Amino acid sequence: MPNYREKQKRCIYSIALLSTVIVFACLIPGSYSHAQEIFSTVKITSSPNPVGSGARAQGMGGAFIAVADDATAASWNPGGLMQLERPEFSIVGSFFQRRKHMTSDLHPEENGQNNKHREDINYMSGAYPFRAFDKNMVVSFNYQRLYDFYDKLDFDYNYRGYLSDGSFYNVQTKTRFRQQGALKAFAPAYAIQITPRLSVGIALNFWTNHLGYNNGWDQERKTTGTAFIHTRRGNLIKYTMEEFYKEKNENFEAFNTNLGFLWHVSRIVTIGGVLKTPYTADVDRKTYAVSQTFPPGRGLPPPVPYRKNENVDIRFPMSYGLGVAFRLSDAFTVDLDVYRTEWSKFYAKSGNGKKTNIAGDPWKKSHPHDTTQVRLGGEYLFITEKTLIPARFGLFYDPEPAAGHPKDYYGVSVGTGVMLGRVVLDCCYIYRWARDVKAEIPDTKKDDAQHNFLMSMIIHF
Repeated sequence: MPNYREKQKRCIYSIALLSTVIVFACLIPGSYSHAQEIFSTVKITSSPNPVGSGARAQGMGGAFIAVADDATAASWNPGGLMQLERPEFSIVGSFFQRRKHMTSDLHPEENGQNNKHREDINYMSGAYPFRAFDKNMVVSFNYQRLYDFYDKLDFDYNYRGYLSDGSFYNVQTKTRFRQQGALKAFAPAYAIQITPRLSVGIALNFWTNHLGYNNGWDQERKTTGTAFIHTRRGNLIKYTMEEFYKEKNENFEAFNTNLGFLWHVSRIVTIGGVLKTPYTADVDRKTYAVSQTFPPGRGLPPPVPYRKNENVDIRFPMSYGLGVAFRLSDAFTVDLDVYRTEWSKFYAKSGNGKKTNIAGDPWKKSHPHDTTQVRLGGEYLFITEKTLIPARFGLFYDPEPAAGHPKDYYGVSVGTGVMLGRVVLDCCYIYRWARDVKAEIPDTKKDDAQHNFLMSMIIHF
């Protein structure tokens, strides 16, 4: 009998040890598929496609490449800066709210809603037109907040299975994820008029940490759970688990350029084009993780925190767009833009040389497609004796990169403004949404609703 009891104890301890290893495998970052999918290397929460800024442009649905006639032109098409006739200063503020509703047939415990909101300065610029060497020219200095990383995700995730000896296990987890940060650039720009109908321009984007703001993002995840192991002999073993993961990405340093042209084909038709060059960013990443179970179990060492500091290279791809604007009257303008981003060439390379793509998968595992945006917008000016009151509208298709086919996102926008002497005030509302697209959690779909409100002020000198 003592030998049998001793064997039984060893068996139970072996099962406990194996179950703890399973628990660790499920919770340690990157070691389990659902954790890897949820927390990819670079998780951009705003639209990842590089677009410009400004309440006027966004009120037209972001269809602005062939218009680009205000101080935000450097972010859309630097060639459009040539249309500025007086010195201008602009500032753009934004309020963003995102609501995600998760649904899963296989894991109904995930069903629920997550909300996040954020307000910040989105853009600032100063532009100065002048004449030199018998040519009209414009210089401008710009600050743009291009990529946001603010996100919140709370969900339950349960899974079950069998061990090699036939024992059955059931694991119930709760995860809390938070992410914050942004990528910003300082961009001096220059435009020159080649002919009365053709102008070209360039913006130099310095993505740097040395201008008084932090360029980077942080993420934090806490997972707690309970594991039940039902042995073949009818014993029930219970473990509670806790895992904490924190990642800090800072000192984002890179450089690229925006090249643009604007061609006034006729009094009615204008064509604009922009090319944003690819760039590789250098990022300092600090990782901290710790996992533990209760009770610890015989033969298991105490939990040792995992710490790692490394340098990560992130390759952002080339993007380019073409726009056609139709000036149907002095009061009515319509613009159509098509814009493409080569997300298939994006990668993040960690210190050990391993690459992941934009979907967070190993470089060769999945092949995200390039994305093509289509944007249509218009502006109608109500002209009064003392001022101009614009009415703006926009429609757009703005897909997000994913493993395989992009996620289909659509949007609408409306906007207006007023001119008060030398001051122009603009505002717009943008609604961007997706229905039944793949969520960050496996076997889960989501409805994603994003509300964005922008307000711009432009001062003419």
